[in-house]
Amino acid sequence: MSTNMPARAPDPEMVDVRAEAHRWVRRQRILYTILGVYAVLSLMWFAIDMADGTESLWFYWPMLGTGVIVAISSVVLLGMGGLFGTAWEQRQVDRYVQQHHPRHWAE
Repeated sequence: MSTNMPARAPDPEMVDVRAEAHRWVRRQRILYTILGVYAVLSLMWFAIDMADGTESLWFYWPMLGTGVIVAISSVVLLGMGGLFGTAWEQRQVDRYVQQHHPRHWAE
């Protein structure tokens, strides 16, 4: 039961939306991986500290330092505002297209 309907060309706007969605999902996957590694490391530091003795607790220091790095990474990956957010990214793309391909900019 095959039909001889011609294949439709993909809508360029839909292709852009799908590409943006793929980038977003990839960033989320990277962030979840980072959070998983952070959780495992935190449990490892806690277990080592408890096995070593409880007279001086130190496990929270590496957790705190790594937690700051994880927080910064999440802001960068998910683009939650800031200096280099999604609006900045769009302006840079527009600027590049305008400078390198001016005929496409006019369309």
